[in-house]
Amino acid sequence: MSKTAKQDRTAADVMQRDVIVVRPQDSLQEAMALMTENHVTGLPVVNAKEHCVGLISASDILNYEQEHSEFTAEANANLARHYDPDTGRWESVRVTSYALEEFADVSVEHVMATNVVSVQPETPLRDVARTMIKEKIHRVVVLDEDRRLYGIVTATDFVRQYAESD
Repeated sequence: MSKTAKQDRTAADVMQRDVIVVRPQDSLQEAMALMTENHVTGLPVVNAKEHCVGLISASDILNYEQEHSEFTAEANANLARHYDPDTGRWESVRVTSYALEEFADVSVEHVMATNVVSVQPETPLRDVARTMIKEKIHRVVVLDEDRRLYGIVTATDFVRQYAESD
């Protein structure tokens, strides 16, 4: 691929089209299960009209658990470490029985981020990368003009793009 062809690439050229999503009314437990099964750290949240209304990440769920657990000091609570790709740091959170018992009763819409950073399919890839750096995020959703989910571009997609280049 020529240098010019690489520079002309757009979000649509590298995005993942088969995106795992959750609904606002789905439980945090369901969202966590989907993330685990699909080896992802975040999911777009779409409504019945397939409009992207938010994003939920593993960090959002862990932070929610830590903030809302009455039992963070309980003796059987363990510290869990997780890498937060949004901040680029390893973080420790106290994991308690709260998550296991209560996450089935908490809906995604109560925890999701609603400030969705998005691009359009024709957005140049360089602009997608700049947006991700500026916003300090490692995923950006690709939405059509009606805010329907078209795909997602992640930091891994940029690594794949680089690895596959000549």
